[in-house]
Amino acid sequence: MTYTEYDPLESVIVGDTYSPGDVDHLLSNNTTQFNRILEETKQDLDHLADFLKQGNVEVLRPTLYRYDSLKMPEFKVQLPIAPVVPRDALMVIGNTIIQTYTSYTDRYFDSVSYYSIFESMFRQGYRWISQPPPMLIDLNTEHDWFVSDRTYKDKLSDRVLWHTATMYRVGDAVIVNHEGPGSTTGLEWCRRELPEFKFYSNTGTRFQGFGHIDHGFIMIDDETVIHAGIDWVPECLRNKQLIDVSDCLPALKLDRYAQDYAQARNKMDVAWLDKYLENWRGYSQEVCFDLNVLVIDRHNIVFARYIPDLFAKLKTLQIDCHVIPQRHYLFWEGGIHCSTLDIKRKGIKRKIV
Repeated sequence: MTYTEYDPLESVIVGDTYSPGDVDHLLSNNTTQFNRILEETKQDLDHLADFLKQGNVEVLRPTLYRYDSLKMPEFKVQLPIAPVVPRDALMVIGNTIIQTYTSYTDRYFDSVSYYSIFESMFRQGYRWISQPPPMLIDLNTEHDWFVSDRTYKDKLSDRVLWHTATMYRVGDAVIVNHEGPGSTTGLEWCRRELPEFKFYSNTGTRFQGFGHIDHGFIMIDDETVIHAGIDWVPECLRNKQLIDVSDCLPALKLDRYAQDYAQARNKMDVAWLDKYLENWRGYSQEVCFDLNVLVIDRHNIVFARYIPDLFAKLKTLQIDCHVIPQRHYLFWEGGIHCSTLDIKRKGIKRKIV
């Protein structure tokens, strides 16, 4: 079971990706560029898994399936994406496994890769639930949720869709970015399926109620919040011990990235791959990913890159910072926290908020 993002970690899923060449038959050209991303991503995720195993954490990996392009009645799955970032649409809270659906057609069958893991947990007594499979529609990159928050409000408001990365576990409660990404019916589904947990809407913050919540702040225990500026901290946590590390982090500079991405036809677009590898590979100016980390316990946190000033400051709090580089976390739209899914932590259900 797991009730927080920071109790001592016992078991975790680490994402995985295709091997170079596995999806060449689905790409019209530019396979060399994409295979380079696959190769380096797989290396980095394997290093992360090995590091956690050395710390006596049980590490589980998803099953990789090779697909051909799939045609559904109202959308197509041109390149079923590999299970790199399990956090976006999967969550374990208490003894419940939650699977959700997002607007991404290429992730429609994502949960299949985790089936054997969750089936084993189900046999151990876990509750296992999933949102009903929706009929999606084809969307261009300009309609991606982090480019425009109108996608779910205008085009997909009648679907039951939700990103579990909008939800932050705090004991007997969940803090949630209540406007998405996802539909209001998707959030209502989560509320109804988790009646034993209190839901706190994350309002009045830089998130503005929208987007993934696993960046901008982290907790290391029930009373301590580390943040990149007070405007990232949910109001229900502002009575805690607040430690501002914004002076150790670069400014948020994602406007140009979003603009470049929106001009692409899709993630496999040749022009986008060229632009990404030239301008954005290993880019480290995103505050949103600097605190997208995996807290192993009160004294150990895993980061995707070296941040000397931040690490020195955290050292004064008796926190050791471990770096497992993730060279393409921006391509997959997720940092260390996104590419892992903690499924078992020590600690009991309790009132924290």
